[in-house]
Amino acid sequence: MAQGETNIPTPDDRQVVVCLYCNKPQEVGRKTLSMTCKFCNKSLRLQDIPLKGYEARRSIETLGIVTVEKKGNVVTDKILCGGLVVRGKVKGNVKSRGPVLVGPEAEIKGDVTAPTLAVGAGAILEGNYNIGPETPKPPQGGMKALPP
Repeated sequence: MAQGETNIPTPDDRQVVVCLYCNKPQEVGRKTLSMTCKFCNKSLRLQDIPLKGYEARRSIETLGIVTVEKKGNVVTDKILCGGLVVRGKVKGNVKSRGPVLVGPEAEIKGDVTAPTLAVGAGAILEGNYNIGPETPKPPQGGMKALPP
């Protein structure tokens, strides 16, 4: 190693991710596949999940993109993800941090919360849809009156 040369990682080697559970940002390596949140200690997956066949799971959770292919059929309680692409069928509630793209022959039965939604003509959608930026929740406990 030459004198004066240091091994400092460049900013391209890092990325900022926001925890699915506590919503706190943290910096990780760009090639990281899974990690533990340093604030709430929950396990986080960062990789994309392709689903090509029948899948029955309690939950699907990743900061990556979940892709349900044409022959994919997913039955789940919830999907927490960084983005969702549906070409097949999904039965379950979806909460996405990124866009939800629904193909023309796709089917979603369940509530969807996402910043954006794109739907192909002919798709079947059942449920409540909350599309747009997430609104902050009011503080718990209500308003307290100040003493006079």
